[in-house]
Amino acid sequence: MLSFKIKDVLILHDKKSVTVLDEQDRIVGEIKKTTVPGNEKGTTFVFEQEGVRATLGIKKGRLLFAAYRFQLNGEEFQLKDNKLNSVLYFCVSGTINRKIWKIEENRDQEIEVSVDGKKVALIKPKSFLGADLLIDAEASRHPLLFSLTCLMYFMLKIYREETEFIEDVMEEFL
Repeated sequence: MLSFKIKDVLILHDKKSVTVLDEQDRIVGEIKKTTVPGNEKGTTFVFEQEGVRATLGIKKGRLLFAAYRFQLNGEEFQLKDNKLNSVLYFCVSGTINRKIWKIEENRDQEIEVSVDGKKVALIKPKSFLGADLLIDAEASRHPLLFSLTCLMYFMLKIYREETEFIEDVMEEFL
């Protein structure tokens, strides 16, 4: 597994962009907030890396569970919250290029990315400092997998913020 990091996730507040760094702290990509028609405001991010442009955001119209739109160089793919598991923890799944993808929170509150049952990446969030990414060496060379893994970290942040809000509201009424 190769190691990468998403540095400084203050993108949700003041900064214009966040960098993705390799093991030697070289910039390998950049992530920014963006807007895409049909997505909820404030939930879409773009990853840019040497000719690769990928966006991931939450589609408008959700009540409880999210549907995600992932776009890579003109192609669009759909992923959805797993309705059974997402009530308890972050769990997104879908089919991309005839392969079953699962992005799921483990017991250590890290995110495992699996393709056809094989773990290919691990996202290790570090509170406000960003995240460490461990990605299979072969998989790291695939723009779809690499960009989706980087962007999914921000969907986790949104999920956690919303879950915390719901828990706070429920505590007020109980």
